[in-house]
Amino acid sequence: TGRVRDRLQKFQVNNMSTIPHTSRGARGLYRPVLSAREEATKLNKEIQDIKRWWSDSSRWGETTRRYTAEEVATLRQSHTPAYPGDICARKLWSLLTKLQQKGGYSHTYGALDPVQVIQMAPHLTSIYISGWQCSSTASTTNEPGPDFADYPMNTVPNKCDQLFRAQSHHDRRQHEERSAAILSGKPPTTPAIDYMVPIIADGDTGHGGLSAIMKLVKLFVEAGASGIHFEDQKPGTKKCGHMGGKVLVCTQEHVDRLVAARLACDILGTSTIIVARTDAEAATLLDSNIDPVDHPFIVGTTSPNADPSNLAGLKTFDEAVRAKIDSLSMNGQKKSSMLRKWEQAKPLEMSNKKSRAVADSIFGQKDSVYFDWDACRAREGYFRIRPGVNYCIARGRAYANYADLIWMETGKPGIPVARKFSEGIKSVYPKQMLAYNLSPSFNWDKAGMTDDQLSVFNDELGRLGYTWQFITLAGFHSNGLMTTRLARDYADRGMLAYVQNIQRKETAEKVELLTHQKWSGAELVDKQVNVASGGMSSTAAMGAGVTEDQFHK
Repeated sequence: TGRVRDRLQKFQVNNMSTIPHTSRGARGLYRPVLSAREEATKLNKEIQDIKRWWSDSSRWGETTRRYTAEEVATLRQSHTPAYPGDICARKLWSLLTKLQQKGGYSHTYGALDPVQVIQMAPHLTSIYISGWQCSSTASTTNEPGPDFADYPMNTVPNKCDQLFRAQSHHDRRQHEERSAAILSGKPPTTPAIDYMVPIIADGDTGHGGLSAIMKLVKLFVEAGASGIHFEDQKPGTKKCGHMGGKVLVCTQEHVDRLVAARLACDILGTSTIIVARTDAEAATLLDSNIDPVDHPFIVGTTSPNADPSNLAGLKTFDEAVRAKIDSLSMNGQKKSSMLRKWEQAKPLEMSNKKSRAVADSIFGQKDSVYFDWDACRAREGYFRIRPGVNYCIARGRAYANYADLIWMETGKPGIPVARKFSEGIKSVYPKQMLAYNLSPSFNWDKAGMTDDQLSVFNDELGRLGYTWQFITLAGFHSNGLMTTRLARDYADRGMLAYVQNIQRKETAEKVELLTHQKWSGAELVDKQVNVASGGMSSTAAMGAGVTEDQFHK
């Protein structure tokens, strides 16, 4: 009994061990395992490869990493795979930097489905995937809703996967068609279409903490995304950028998100574009006052007897100082001198502690300015803030070292606000690329621009450094408009409506979808089946009997 117990214990220990051993059925076979020296050599080579990758100043010259190549190498799997989307990411970076040098831009819109992403390819240089569109039309639960980011975190990556697979499929379809023509001695006379247009996708707030962000990035990279954007709202209270009730996280928390996103890409070995968005132009609440960058924009009461529910009476510390100077009974010259000293201290760049010290030195007494930002906090504990372009500039500067592009979400379109933000960022980070949302949430006819001004709006933005511009929901709106028009007319006029509004226009405008069997790749699949059957297949889909021949006679 004792011997059996000893053998059983030994068996259990061996099976709990992490030391590799040969399974019963494979005994006698050699199982290659790296020696400790070989493993160390491989690790050191990978570390050096990462350092060489990061030393490319044309790509990473403006990027700050808060971790080492050694740390990244240890977080990778033993064999780092290559991701097809990384080819597109490098293509996108090359495109954007070349456009930046000439004041140009890549402009696009949100693609809703494979039809849109493929039809956009010949005409546009980038593709956008909107979280709003996915929330309303493509949640992985199939439950539509507004853009509160309460859809499952794999929703937008799933859409990205669908669109990237469509791109890859049509790239293969075209390649087969052109290759067959070349081999038959009839080379194509028209240039090939680049269907692999880089995709930038909506990462929202990251859907959780830093580990959630890193998992989300991995999903996007695996799905073929070239770029991802992250906004500085708080998960759980997130709203579409053009809704009310937005709560910002503190600046440092969003910086941490951007660092986590870049770290995830580095672990995967990709040059994915990271876009940092700020909603500070219109948000009214902040979840924490821990970061000094946020201090100048937090409002509070300026009198112990003030009613904290009177939101109109709240002031930032800067506004409180200016109001006190203005209220003093002294000559204007002395007031101007005090105000000049205050402005020279750069009040929008100081912590509250430093601001109080500067104010005390100006007024000549301790606690010279009454200011209480706790008294007016919201019922959830959030601090109230003064939104605006200046706050966006402060946050954009904080994000610049950790993001490839900076995006300020705005309440209405216009060059003056865009110029102020651009100048505020580029005065400190002159090489920073910017992004602009040409949102359908704006009533463009009431934006104060003429048609002539609208026709050059993109160009003016490009000259200001907005190298990536996008209409978030144009896919959604164009789909809705076309469907509404066809449904209305078809309901009244029947088949004539379809023929006049769709088929004849497809013919006149040479829209490839006219012959939808060919567009879908039927000839490609026919070729695959024929090759697999040794050239003996008798079930070709595009053979005798296909009605698409009617369009060629």
